[in-house]
Amino acid sequence: MPPITLPRRTLHAFRTVAKKHFGLKARDDGPCVRVDAGGEGGTRLTAAGPDGRGVSLYIPGDRPPAGLVLPFDLLSQAGAAKNGDVQLSEADRGDALVANWDERGVPRSIRGTLEKKDRDRAANFAPPAVPGWTDPGEDFGDALRAACEVTDIESTRYALGCVRLDPAAGRIEATDSHHLLIARGFRFGFGEPVLLSAPHVLSAAPLRRHDVRVAFVPAGKAAGIVVLSAGDWTVWTPEARDARFPELDRVVPGGEGKARVSLSTIDAAFLSDRLDSLPGAGDDRKPVTLEAKDGAFLIRAAEEGGTPVELATGSSQVTGTAICVADRRFVARALTNGCTDLAMFGPEEPVRCDAGGDGPGTTVVFATLAGDPVPAKDAVRLTANAPAATNRQTAPDTPDAVRDAHVTHPAPQKRASPQMPRNRITQNLNGYTTNRSNGHAVRGDENPDGPPDHDALLERVSALGGTLSEAASEARSLATDLRKLKKRNRTVTSALAGLKRLGSLVV
Repeated sequence: MPPITLPRRTLHAFRTVAKKHFGLKARDDGPCVRVDAGGEGGTRLTAAGPDGRGVSLYIPGDRPPAGLVLPFDLLSQAGAAKNGDVQLSEADRGDALVANWDERGVPRSIRGTLEKKDRDRAANFAPPAVPGWTDPGEDFGDALRAACEVTDIESTRYALGCVRLDPAAGRIEATDSHHLLIARGFRFGFGEPVLLSAPHVLSAAPLRRHDVRVAFVPAGKAAGIVVLSAGDWTVWTPEARDARFPELDRVVPGGEGKARVSLSTIDAAFLSDRLDSLPGAGDDRKPVTLEAKDGAFLIRAAEEGGTPVELATGSSQVTGTAICVADRRFVARALTNGCTDLAMFGPEEPVRCDAGGDGPGTTVVFATLAGDPVPAKDAVRLTANAPAATNRQTAPDTPDAVRDAHVTHPAPQKRASPQMPRNRITQNLNGYTTNRSNGHAVRGDENPDGPPDHDALLERVSALGGTLSEAASEARSLATDLRKLKKRNRTVTSALAGLKRLGSLVV
């Protein structure tokens, strides 16, 4: 079998995407990777997990026809986001594979072994045959990525780690039991609703800049396969056919509510930019008080014993009066998804947030929190449309210097969507009741004083993105493990308390 030469950064990117799609932790090993060269006018890398998930990457470029199977751990050694290519060739009649490349002019080589059953499985695996792709519509990929953030893989009663694709209504639905997201206006090439394990892989650096297409491959009585395409990447996942998913329409409040808020562009950017800077950001539930009053929408927060600080709209339409306490992360989620129309129903009722306009859009609903609102008395007010100050020293914006006054701030900038820790609040799904190879700098030539090489800079950017993506994935995995440990400790503590109570009954 002739050797196959591939860019090292391609192997690096494939490993990053595969780890995220298969849910692998930092030290977990993955499935073998099949390399098919010479077909389709290019080369294709394919890996399939034991649970039916899979990932494939098409690499353009003419190469001699060849086929190899790689051990997954070889990708982390031979594949790196650096200049140069790696040559892959079989050894020991296919039971091993050798990778050769140059590292700063120094020849490098590693050898990976393959179990026969793993090699045969990878060599014989056939990816899902997609009869035809459907372009769901503009911004489908962004909406699906946003829906993935509103999921909870730890739920047992409902499949809250999934997103639901509803072709009849043209919707994407997701919830984590304390807030939900519904995105509308999409087209699907299948007839029945499909429940799909949240495809967090779409947020990986190599995929996130691409539009997404979708296809469904039925499998008779077995679970069908949902296939997503993003650029040269294809990922697939079996549908969660027998899983239960809540009827979200039952918990979306209708009507105008006690108060209605239509945020202007300036006010929405102002609130989004400063929301996380309000006092109390370190609390578990990150509470803020939402209040519609006297034609203004206010978001207020305070730390224990501290001075309240509130953000006030200056050019939005606000009707009615209402007040409630909510998690600021839910408010940020709504603003990030363009939901600028808010309906407030009272302190113990959920808040509905809709994207502006009459056409298809996004709805975010979040439950309120129990607890008393932060009082407005003596609060420092920061208003969105304040006039420009001529001297920062005479127009400070510190809480000690400004009370109930307009404050100047720089032009707001759009903030990234916050990562949502899974912070449960008491509520009922049938109706809300309360609340990731770091390398040396590559300049592209041997002259360190010369201008940087364009391709080298792009590779460094790609390396950084991949590193950050892996770090984020590992952080989420660690957080999940810590939450499980916390739950177990609570169970042990409760059991010990029960034993003590029983002991006290012994005469």
